[in-house]
Amino acid sequence: MSTLSFASKCPRLRKIPEVLKRNISFGGSLGSLHISSSSSSVDESRRICPISTTIKPHQQRQCRYKSSSTAASIADFLLPNSVKKSVQESVKTSILDRVTKEDSKVWASGYNTASNNLNGRHGQHNQHDDDDKNSYSNNTNNNNNSNGVVNGGVDEQISSWHHDPLDDLYLDTETTQYWPNLPPGVRIDADPFQLTKGDVDSLSKSIREDLLGTDHPVLNKAASYFFGDADGGKKVRPLMVMLLSRALADTIGSNNNCNGNGKHSRDLNGSVSTPLGDETSTLFTQPLTWQRQDLPQAQRRLAEISEIIHTASLFHDDVIDESETRRGVSAVHMVFGNKTAILAGDYLLARASISLARLRHVEVVECMSTIIEHLVRGEVMQMRGTASSEGNTNERMIYYLKKNYYKTASLMANSCKSTALLAECSPELVLASYNYGKSVGMAFQLVDDVLDFEGDVKSMGKPALADLRAGLSTAPVLFAAEEYPELEVMMDRKFKEDGDVEKSRELVLQSQGIERTKELARVHAERAMEAILPWDESEHRDALINLAYKVVQRTK
Repeated sequence: MSTLSFASKCPRLRKIPEVLKRNISFGGSLGSLHISSSSSSVDESRRICPISTTIKPHQQRQCRYKSSSTAASIADFLLPNSVKKSVQESVKTSILDRVTKEDSKVWASGYNTASNNLNGRHGQHNQHDDDDKNSYSNNTNNNNNSNGVVNGGVDEQISSWHHDPLDDLYLDTETTQYWPNLPPGVRIDADPFQLTKGDVDSLSKSIREDLLGTDHPVLNKAASYFFGDADGGKKVRPLMVMLLSRALADTIGSNNNCNGNGKHSRDLNGSVSTPLGDETSTLFTQPLTWQRQDLPQAQRRLAEISEIIHTASLFHDDVIDESETRRGVSAVHMVFGNKTAILAGDYLLARASISLARLRHVEVVECMSTIIEHLVRGEVMQMRGTASSEGNTNERMIYYLKKNYYKTASLMANSCKSTALLAECSPELVLASYNYGKSVGMAFQLVDDVLDFEGDVKSMGKPALADLRAGLSTAPVLFAAEEYPELEVMMDRKFKEDGDVEKSRELVLQSQGIERTKELARVHAERAMEAILPWDESEHRDALINLAYKVVQRTK
């Protein structure tokens, strides 16, 4: 069929001016769609792209761009919306399949690249690792080797002594040891929220006044949206950093269980640090003589950074998920629009990055920066999801739990790890801090997924069944699918057909899915407790243990 004959039979093409019909030609694929310059319409074709042998190369490039843009516009006109959508979904699926593979090199912090497998020492710890860690922590700028390369060069991971393979997330064979009680000897009255109230109450004001601020009034208002005086956020992440700072101080103050020989004498702005005032008004205590002397300010700033990163992720998530509410109020993008919400989130990340650099601790910078990559990686994994054809229920559960780590637990884990790194703690205390935050984070997200079925707008600040409506298969659904295989079909189509959400909810409530999810959350919470139980007994250590308990008890 000739191009002109095809055009005459295509209703959409009948609307195209005759001069364009004469110039449309199709190759074997959409990519070969172009505008021909036939002799009968040379003037019109030159009007579209006036390429000639007399024009300069950069003008030719501009013309080719205009030609390709025109061709794309005509392709948009020719193709039905259903076809365009199908092509877009195919491209999206192909990209997501590639970047969510375990061996994908897209992620710079992955442990599968050659630069991160130097000497094959991942997961191992020896004195040489300690030396490397301390040289970074205490003398980063001056520790050059003979060929002028600083500590292995720009590609080697700083924290290579610590690698988490994430192979302990699906604890299906473990059961709780203490629940519904706390471990023996732990104080029940050590309330994490009361102990941190003074520091947490001033957190939003400090972030708003000291860390944010832009000349653009709308961007400034959007970025400060969740840092107002009436902010309803739980502030769990900065609370963990603050409590952990004090619990570590209680522990190392009694047994000197830290490494370090450097002594910083200036605060985060370059001026000489001043002693803390009345220690009863704050969690932070005076540093030991061999620790950096602005340690209390640095740890407080770290708490602020963790909350800023978390808030930025909420801005972006709500745009992606098209959520209308957050923390009981309208989501940022519903007030300021998608573009401003995205820019506000980017701005928060930029401000967090600047504040992070000013901590002047390269291992902490790397550790906290990894969180941002993990947030993106987790979101990509969530967008892709899994299908029943890709593995059994256990494999889908492991994929889901890894996604939870990247989206939620990594921020808590690495913030806690950074708290110990700032205090120049031993690898044992650093690892315990990381494991505590990781396990609390895993428990937190599992409970969040339960509340999607049991909560409501008033208690959660967002509508119930939001995950199902977004096409997400969470732990309650995955567990329920073991009892009701018909859920697999609805999971594969992301609950898009009429009645899928309601039917899925009914099956989940009839199953053991919610109870099994709660049990898995409790196991992770107890793992968090066990990570810090060996520390010196103190009110602040016990408050952290109580926090892990409260995370799985919460109803909002």
